[in-house]
This record gives sequence, structure tokens and C-alpha cells, in this order.
Amino acid sequence: MSSAPATRPSAPRPGRLGVGVVGAGRVGAVLASALRAAGHAVVGATAVSEESRDRVEALLPGVPVLTVDEIVERAELVLLTVPDDVLPGLVAGLAELGRWQGGQLVVHTSGRYGTEVLAPARAAGAIPLAIHPAMTFTGTSLDLGRLTGCPFAVTAAAPVLPIAQALVVEIGGEPFVLDEARRPVYHAALAHGGNHLVTLVAQAERALADAGIEEPGALLTPLLSAALDGALRGGEQGLTGPVVRGDVGTVRAHLEALARLDGEDLDILDGYRHLAGATTRRALAAGKITEPVAVALLDALAEPAATAGEPGATPARAGATPPTGAVPAPAGAAASADASAATPLEPVLARTRAELAAALRSLGGTRALVMTMGALHDGHLSLVQEAQARADHVVVSIYVNPLQFGPGEDFEAYPRDLEADLALLVRAGVDVVFAPTDAEAYPAEPLVRVDPGPVATVLEGRTRPGHFAGVLQIVCKVLNLVRPDVAVFGQKDAQQLALVRTMVRDLDLGAEIVGAPIRREPDGLAMSSRNAYLGPVEHERALALSRALRTGAAAAEAGAAAVVTAARAVLDAAEGVDLDYLALVDPDTFLPLDAAATGPGLLAVAARVGSTRLIDNTTVQLGPRH
Repeated sequence: MSSAPATRPSAPRPGRLGVGVVGAGRVGAVLASALRAAGHAVVGATAVSEESRDRVEALLPGVPVLTVDEIVERAELVLLTVPDDVLPGLVAGLAELGRWQGGQLVVHTSGRYGTEVLAPARAAGAIPLAIHPAMTFTGTSLDLGRLTGCPFAVTAAAPVLPIAQALVVEIGGEPFVLDEARRPVYHAALAHGGNHLVTLVAQAERALADAGIEEPGALLTPLLSAALDGALRGGEQGLTGPVVRGDVGTVRAHLEALARLDGEDLDILDGYRHLAGATTRRALAAGKITEPVAVALLDALAEPAATAGEPGATPARAGATPPTGAVPAPAGAAASADASAATPLEPVLARTRAELAAALRSLGGTRALVMTMGALHDGHLSLVQEAQARADHVVVSIYVNPLQFGPGEDFEAYPRDLEADLALLVRAGVDVVFAPTDAEAYPAEPLVRVDPGPVATVLEGRTRPGHFAGVLQIVCKVLNLVRPDVAVFGQKDAQQLALVRTMVRDLDLGAEIVGAPIRREPDGLAMSSRNAYLGPVEHERALALSRALRTGAAAAEAGAAAVVTAARAVLDAAEGVDLDYLALVDPDTFLPLDAAATGPGLLAVAARVGSTRLIDNTTVQLGPRH
């Protein structure tokens, strides 16, 4: 272990602070050591693991290892260098215990958060500051030299911004001001560029090793150094390779070669597909390739289904979901740049019961059902993928059901685009699409209704009376028409999923009901057809929902009350979010959990952002982890 610098002030100079470090990980110990070298006194550090204790001993010799309470009590500047998911609960918990002090500087180093995460400390009179070093840390004294000139993103209220900037300068860094609202995308960009670059290089090295190259790192160094330099200087103008040349055959050869690697390295193939897809779309946007070439490339990159003669092969299947954001293939796209590109077979479109029955009679083997209201997105397509993994054939229903909309809701405005939906389902390899009209779905006013029971009277049911009765009416009807072996529903509509499972069990409808994980946008927003209503500002505000759920889940070890308190603090601080409900409930009954509850729970939220109503949820495991 490297030792700390040999020189440091023997006594604090005027204006120096007593610094306490909560989380003596790689970042915390290094920054505290830099502050100590600038003349500040480090009064203590938390260190749970043996590795952390060794780091404190090496970088902060003579500094006592203390509890969080002791550090917050003794320090004039509290440096919080804990994992992102822990930070909100930690700050809120200390506020609940009355530990924060007036005038105390509270500084965190998370790239993800600004100062709003420190709102509970600010309410107690503390001064919140956010500084984030844009570099990776080894947790040794080597990092101290690398801090010189390192960019630090600084977020703070205007009156105290100079304090944060001065701290960064004392550490040796170069501060730049970053708005609170822009931190999530800033942090995502750094993680995507820095962390994922490591993954990419590791994958390339593994593939080269498989090719018999003894020192893959040495071979890659000049190539990747030049590529990185070119990308930083010229951006997308530096794109080269088979995608930019439109060499579809070469891309296919790459896919075949990578597919032959050992099973444990299949993520190399997945990584190649996704990055080549992204490169294709960027090359198209930059005018380096034409749309027909892009379509041919994306067809080649789409994950293939089983071929004829293989187990589970189905003539109607042409391929799985293409990479996110793929260019939809226009009619006749099979005759584009590469004549050998596979032609996806269109699903049978059934608009009536009779057409549906005829289509189903032509299918052998097992069938899965995915029910939607159209306006399809990647979240829906992930349900289709789950269905394809569980059955020989997939039926997708598209119907905006009027019975589940209440007065004043967005039934008339709900997005409808059957042509675009069909284009996506062609590429997804769906067998049958059932898209009835209102007259076909409900030839007459239903006289026999499905009663969803008491679960439908809470949360969504309380806010939207009659909603779940309408949902179960159409679900029961379509299940009876399709008679699937399995039906796949999204976990985002958790209360709906629980009710469908109950109905199928109680009425012996015979289908296996599968819940698929929530699919999210890259920034964490749960995918929904209603996201199309959100403008850029509203979209940013809507991120408070998923942020609140993550914050609440991070506090699960402290119990049910801590989960709700931590999540609500995020929502209370969010601008433009009109909360409908936030509840921690039993995943099966949807009844509230009491303060002493342990085990699984469901944290659910609903809110309006502008005129758009959004829902989201996450599972939590309450109580201590063993």
C-alpha cells in the first residue's frame, strides 16, 4: 500500500477546517489527504472494511476511525463519499436523528446528484455543496498527483458557490459550474465513456486472445490511442470501419466469428451488436451512409431466431427485436443494399374474431400472448422477447380499451398508430396481431362484468374508480379468444399484474401469467406510451419518480418508515411533480406494510408531470440483510 505524502502542516493555519470523512473508499481517503496537505485538519473517517482501514492508515496516518455520528458531531466540513444509492438515505437519516449542525459544510462527491439530495441537511442549517472529480481513483497516493488540474463539476447555491470552488482549488483541481438539472446526463456521459470503454477494451482483448494473440494489449495500444485521439478531436467525423463503408458482408462475418467464442463470452457478441447498431445510426445521421445501407446493416445486426430444422424453429419468425432505435425497414427493404438480407415475414393481422380464430388454427405448438394498447416502444418489445422465449408462437393484441378510462382521462387523445406498431412487430417476428375495432371488441354493452375485488380499491383503483374492472373485462375476453399457454404483462403495472394473476387463478382461465421487468429509458424513466406527452423539461422533471424509488429502496435495511421517508423527500423536493400517491405495500394484497414489516415489499408511486399521469414501482427487501 502506498504511503501518504511525507509533508503536511504541523498545525492548522488560520481559516482551516476540521474535516470528517464518511466513507473512506478510494475517493474519500484521497480527497481528505489532499485537504490535509492544504492545511485542513482531518478529525476522523469511517472505515468499515479492512481495506478501508488500511487506506486510512496509509493516506491519513494518525486519523482516528470513528462512527458516522461522531464525525458529524466533530467536523466543520463533512465529506460524504459513499455510493450514490446510499447517499439520500444517509443524509435523510442523519436529519431525522437531528445530527446536522447549523453552518456545517456538507460536501458530497457523487456525479449523479447536485445539492437537492442534501436538502435534509440544508433544512437543519447546514451548507450543501456538490463536487465531482472527473477521474478514476486507485485509492493510493498515486491519485494525489493526478488531482492537479483535474476537472471538478461544482454545484451549489450562488452565495456559497465560491466556497465549493475554493475547496476544489485547494485540492488541486479545476472547478467548473454544473447546473443541478444537468448532472444526471453529465454523470451518464462520464460513466458511458469511461466505464464502458474499459468493458469494450476488455472484450476486444478477449477476442484477440481467442485469435491466438499473446499480447492483445500491446497490439491494441496504438490503434485505440489513435482512435481515442481522433474521436476527441473530430467527433463522429472520425468514424471508420465496415459500418461506415457499408460492408454488410463483413459485419455478418464478424458476428459469425464472435458467436463461436466460448459461451461465457457471449457478451462480446451482444456488445458488438449494440455498438455497431449505434454506429450505424450515427453514420446515417452524419450522412456517411444511405438509409437502404443502414436498414441492411441493422437487419444483419438483429438477433436471429432459430433457423429451420433447429429446435423451436418457426417459419413465421424472422428475428428478434432489433437494437433500440433501429431504423424501421420500409416496404420492400429486403431488396436494399444487400440482396442476401433476410426478409421478415409479416404477422397475420386479424381485425375480427373470425380472422383471429383462423390465424390461430394455422399455428402449431405453444402460444404466448402480449396485450397492449398500441403506441409501442421498447418496453412492449421486451415483453415480446420474453414471450418468444416461452412459446413457439406469439400473439400481440392492440386495443385502446374504453372501459378502463374514466371521465376526463385521455381516452380520445391516447396515441394510436397501428401502421407504426405493425412495422415494429414485423421486425420483432410476431406471428399474429389482433387489433379489433370497438364494435368488434364490444358488440353490445357488457351485461356480465368482472369484479376485481378489494385490491382494486387502493392506489390506482382509488384514484381511477372502475379502471381495473375495465382492464380485467378486456383481459378476460382476449384470454378466452386467444387461449394462450402463457401471457406476459409488464411489472410497471404491478397492481394490474397482481389482479390478472388473481383473476386467472380464481376463474381457472388456464394461462400462465408472467411478469416481465420494467424497461427503462437510459436516464431511468420507466418506458410508457404516455412519455410521448412529455416535453424536454417535463421529461427531466419526471425523472424524480424513478429517483425517489431508488432512494427509497436504498433505505430498505432501515425499515418500512425509512423507505417511504427517503422516497418522499425526493418527491417533495422535485419541481413540477404533483404527487398522487407514494405507498409501500404488500406485493400481493397491495395493503400498506406496517413499520415492523420485513421481507419483500413494493414501493409504488403515481404523479402528474404537467398534464401527464405517470406510474412507476420497484421491489424492496425490508430489514437487515444477512
